[in-house]
Amino acid sequence: MFRSWTARINNRGDKRAASIPRSRPRKARPRLLGLVLVASCVLTGAKASRAGRPLVVDDAAPVAVGHVEVEIGLSHTRAHGGGRQQAVPMLTTAYGIIDKLEIGLGIQRVNQDQREEARVRGFENLHLLTKFTIIEEAEVLPAAAFSLDVSVPTANAAKDLSTGKSEQAFTFIMSKLNDLTGLHLNLGYLLVDSPRGAKLKNRLRGGIAAEYGIHPGTAVVGEVFGSSRASKGEQNEAAFQLGLCYALSSGLLLDVAAGRSLRSSGASLHGTAGITWTIDIANHEKAGADSRRGARPPQISYRDRID
Repeated sequence: MFRSWTARINNRGDKRAASIPRSRPRKARPRLLGLVLVASCVLTGAKASRAGRPLVVDDAAPVAVGHVEVEIGLSHTRAHGGGRQQAVPMLTTAYGIIDKLEIGLGIQRVNQDQREEARVRGFENLHLLTKFTIIEEAEVLPAAAFSLDVSVPTANAAKDLSTGKSEQAFTFIMSKLNDLTGLHLNLGYLLVDSPRGAKLKNRLRGGIAAEYGIHPGTAVVGEVFGSSRASKGEQNEAAFQLGLCYALSSGLLLDVAAGRSLRSSGASLHGTAGITWTIDIANHEKAGADSRRGARPPQISYRDRID
């Protein structure tokens, strides 16, 4: 989903300078956006499942074939030295098109106030997302996947929401699940087409996340992630986040999380909350056809929904 490093660490418009680099170099904005889409994971039961909103670190499991996954969230970030940003809404959708492959879209609207800078408000770049499994998890070996995030310069460059250039984020992902615990590792590289005079740099990114099921339908998550500097003269970025997820059902998950930068620059505080809605289109269509024929759809117990 819209968990790519371009969209999340550089702001994923960057994710995520930002997953949207700016038309001119900025000192505070890239660091402020570094936590905009951070924190939580998705557990549908007591067992560790797949990472998801609002974690920055992605998992190696694509959306299941025939399923649609929709993430809706919001976030608030305060930067060291002043300045703040809200992202409402944060929207991502992914579809399991074939076995081991998902495709998706992501976008968010920001409202940013930065000291001594003009207010920035509007939708950032649209992101085209894909992820596919390379190696399935075995008893000893972790699952491995590769993801690609391409930002399309759809945002208004005149309002400082985009540089008018496209960016591509490549991420290698490993995940290992063991009973109540899940571990995820990301290593990525962001290709930046820097506008003349901006001196934005290509960026290395990485992170590690852990999730633990504390109760059927409930899980705690945490992560540490970082990125090389966005432009000459700026610092490398590092941040952490802790969160909680709760499954109302197998297809509806709530999350909340908070974090901050591990350095003197960046976000002094970041908070986010959201929902993840998963729809089995194939079964939904079959249930509709059965209903039209007078057949009663199978009943699902509460335990089935959370386990």
